[in-house]
Amino acid sequence: MPSFGVSHTRPSSTAEALLTVCCRADDLQVSFVMLDPYIRQPMTHDGNGRFSLRFKVPDVYGVFKYVIDYKHRGYSYINLQQVVPVRPFKHDEYERFLLPAYPYYASVMSTMFAFFMLGLVYLYSK
Repeated sequence: MPSFGVSHTRPSSTAEALLTVCCRADDLQVSFVMLDPYIRQPMTHDGNGRFSLRFKVPDVYGVFKYVIDYKHRGYSYINLQQVVPVRPFKHDEYERFLLPAYPYYASVMSTMFAFFMLGLVYLYSK
């Protein structure tokens, strides 16, 4: 009789999920489902009957399910479902300065510098 255990973790710093399943099989898939599957990927096997999958959780509010639906002819089927809530980061949980936003920071600084220079020219011109 195979034993199954499903565990998931969601690290606080990144929006990734790690799913681990213990069983004996060669072709296990997991679906991350809200109404439709957002993610459906095969799980990797470590050789000791342990499957795992690391994936990026969608940036969508909602209640999702991990679904493992494993059916093969001649064997009993496996239907595992685990419900997990997902919420994106709040506005104050992101990093302070984002690397992709540096062009916007530079444009703000150049606009402030230009406005300051315009003020100086206007005040000290005759």
